[in-house]
Amino acid sequence: MKSYAAVVLAGYSNDHPDPLAAAHGVQHKVLLPIAGRHMIDWTLDALRRSPRVEGMVVVGMDPALGVDLGPDVQCLPNQRDHFDNVLVGIEAAQALRPDNEFVLTVSADVPLLQPQTVDWFVGQCESMSGDVFYAIVEEQVMEAQYAGAGRSYVRLKEGRICGGDLFFVRAAVARNNQVLVRELLARRKNAFQQIRLTGIKTILKFLFHQLSLHDLEQVGSRLLNCEGRGVLSPYADLGMDVDKPHQLAIAQQVLAERRPA
Repeated sequence: MKSYAAVVLAGYSNDHPDPLAAAHGVQHKVLLPIAGRHMIDWTLDALRRSPRVEGMVVVGMDPALGVDLGPDVQCLPNQRDHFDNVLVGIEAAQALRPDNEFVLTVSADVPLLQPQTVDWFVGQCESMSGDVFYAIVEEQVMEAQYAGAGRSYVRLKEGRICGGDLFFVRAAVARNNQVLVRELLARRKNAFQQIRLTGIKTILKFLFHQLSLHDLEQVGSRLLNCEGRGVLSPYADLGMDVDKPHQLAIAQQVLAERRPA
């Protein structure tokens, strides 16, 4: 069974402090305490317990902070923007595992992530052809597992979906498409702003709820000159990032119940 290095993205903006972190008086959101541990510790623990992960790089956690994330974790300071964090993370991950074309990237703010979900996602990606794989969760799946999750959903022909926080990326693709990827990441909080990049046909299909998952894959593949694949997940934990107070409350409850086990 093949394993991959994981890039854990814990970056932050100096210009726009995270409101959840500010409300709780911490410098980084991922250092928020949840059920007796830092948020990021729960995410790292899931990766650590997955046999599909070997080697972890956390980007956005300056070693000068003195936060001990474990001897198996390499920490890199925050970069200029989100995509620079991705790039330096991929470079460090490839140095750890130069035999692998692919890197797993994970947001640090998914404390409910389970190791079996990581195993499933990597296995699904390996079973398909492609260069960039991104997790997707349907609204009914998310709400069935985490009622009141309050995620932001996009309406497709198949139904309402939200993006997950796991990506499986061919490293060369990220390096070779820097300009467009930066623009997509800059618009990542606004689905319509991303759709605008893709042309009038896609815009009209989006507005009339006729845009399908296959359409999105084709558009992404054409824009990035690579093969992009959406991975529809039956596991909501890979998309349950903690951005708002009610999501933090859900994580507190779930992890408090999980910890004794």
